[in-house]
Amino acid sequence: MENQRKARGLDSLLLSAIFLLTVIIAVFIFISGDSKFQKNTSAANNDKVDETTATLTETQSGFPDIQIIKESSNDISIPYSMQYPKTKFNTVNKEISKYIADSKEKYLDTVYLFRNENKNNSVVGDFRISLQIHQYKNDYYSFVFTNKSSVDKTKYDATIQTYLFNNNTGEFVNMYQLLDEKVKNLEVLAEYVQKQITSNPAYKEYLYTEKVQTLTEPKWRHFKKFSIVDNELVIYYDKDEIASPLAGMPTIRIPMSFLNPILDEKYRTNDTSSNTIIKTTHKGKRVALTFDDGPHEKVTKQILQTLEKYDAKATFFMVGHRVENNASLVREVLASGHEIGNHSWNHSNLTTLTPKQVLSQYNSTNDVIYEATGQYPTVFRPPYGARNKCVNDLVSVPIVLWTIDTLDWKYRDADKILPMVKNKMHNNAIILMHDIHQSTADGLDSVLAYLQDEGYEFVTVSEILNYQTSK
Repeated sequence: MENQRKARGLDSLLLSAIFLLTVIIAVFIFISGDSKFQKNTSAANNDKVDETTATLTETQSGFPDIQIIKESSNDISIPYSMQYPKTKFNTVNKEISKYIADSKEKYLDTVYLFRNENKNNSVVGDFRISLQIHQYKNDYYSFVFTNKSSVDKTKYDATIQTYLFNNNTGEFVNMYQLLDEKVKNLEVLAEYVQKQITSNPAYKEYLYTEKVQTLTEPKWRHFKKFSIVDNELVIYYDKDEIASPLAGMPTIRIPMSFLNPILDEKYRTNDTSSNTIIKTTHKGKRVALTFDDGPHEKVTKQILQTLEKYDAKATFFMVGHRVENNASLVREVLASGHEIGNHSWNHSNLTTLTPKQVLSQYNSTNDVIYEATGQYPTVFRPPYGARNKCVNDLVSVPIVLWTIDTLDWKYRDADKILPMVKNKMHNNAIILMHDIHQSTADGLDSVLAYLQDEGYEFVTVSEILNYQTSK
């Protein structure tokens, strides 16, 4: 009997010891986090994301065999909106899907990490991926993704991702292949790009000199972000990569015909018109005509006819709600060779709005122009020229003001426009007019006749920004 009591006592002691040891081990594992059964914070948060519903739509793009997928979050606490293409090639789709998924995961992880670090679950981020598609020589497509994300809707990060692929084979094309796999060709390109960046008046005062020197060295890894747009090679840089965020996202555009000597034969262009542009750009005089606040069904059409008469290109900064009601006219502007810019949705003073409201003004106009033309605006002009740090941070394309105000909006007098231009005219001028006033349309012919007689070449705002200032 005594032995049985001793045995039970030992059993109880042993069980207690085992229990105590188990507790100690559990506490140690919890503290160290070293357990295959324990989920990390990111994984746990992403489980929540998996439960979030999203809206998916698929529409045909303006290009054969390419559909556009639009995905957006229905959870207001983690909003996002993405556009990406679906092609007939699984290899292309797989690569793009990986980029989309990785970008989305990075955004979600960043928001959750910020919430955890700040102990604030009400933090709302914002994430958008927009897409531009460009075709070259009927055989190649460029996909250009603009990736914008923020935490707490304050400072926005903006990056670019590009893909160039052969639409007959599904094979991707990189800069190494484009330049005939020759380092000496890369050296030529690198030198030219560096010169264009450092001499560009739009970027000059904002450049990070050392970063420009480093990122334009002739190394293949420095030239991964590029596309071919309208027979031009476009080199992209992220926001805050080589210049202050005030410079937006710098781009360098080079006519393909100008690059023909260093291109692989299959990528060369037969278009030689750009050679003339290069020559005139560096040796002649240029002017950018800009028209704000349209499109207007009557006035804009008359302006287009006058521009055609003088073979003049211009930039139209369009207001979103007007685009919505004049989609066919917007397409006509683009088809006539003119540039389209974003001028907000309803011409509000953006400096008086919250970041969310500014973003709504900007993105809604971008979207409605894309729906009308299949292309996003390339430049932005804030109404009244009013901008601040918030506007600069949220807008990812170059912000363009003007150097000559014709005051057509003030006088509404066709005869007063030309004297204003004559009085202030200079090389590389950016002239502000408005395509909603009949007086502007009536006075435009005399302005163009004068500028043509003075030897000015009519170019878009982007051409003023992207080519070296004539000396």
